[in-house]
Amino acid sequence: MNFTIDPLPIAGPLFEGAIRVYGDAFAQPPYSDPDRGREIRSRMLDVHGVRRGFRAFVALTPGGEVAGMTYGYHGAPGQWWHDTVARSVGEPLEQAWLSNAYEVVEVAVAPELQGKGIGRALIWRLLEGLDESTSVLSTRADSRAHELYARLGFEIITTMAFAPRGPLFHVMGKRLRQPAAPPA
Repeated sequence: MNFTIDPLPIAGPLFEGAIRVYGDAFAQPPYSDPDRGREIRSRMLDVHGVRRGFRAFVALTPGGEVAGMTYGYHGAPGQWWHDTVARSVGEPLEQAWLSNAYEVVEVAVAPELQGKGIGRALIWRLLEGLDESTSVLSTRADSRAHELYARLGFEIITTMAFAPRGPLFHVMGKRLRQPAAPPA
């Protein structure tokens, strides 16, 4: 399938199309959350969009329709996801995976276009040229998304729930560059 990956502005028709695609993707099982599009709008505008290293991209069909979206930022202590995962994995894994990490926060592809390479292209573009040594993300363990991430070189760091009696998530990481060796 032909598509292009472009920067996603945080206002206007492309942003609205990205929010719509996100809502459609996460209305599907296993998420089945039709209200998630409204939630992502406020998180992108009010919280995530102002974080260090924030980047967002959109996949467009040849006709200019939004096919998918992604965004992320540099993770840091004091951010809910970072701190929750750090408590779960403990200090050695926190240092190895979270100390200089770019967080892939969201990836969504229109349900009818999934499996056509759009998600892969979005993630590659999001991670392109970063200075961080790792990239991390979480995805529901009962979804197939972790299979895509594994094909892109992400490995499972831990499996955990973010809420009591909530679904399990794989926290996954990918090395972007090797950390410098300690001085001899």
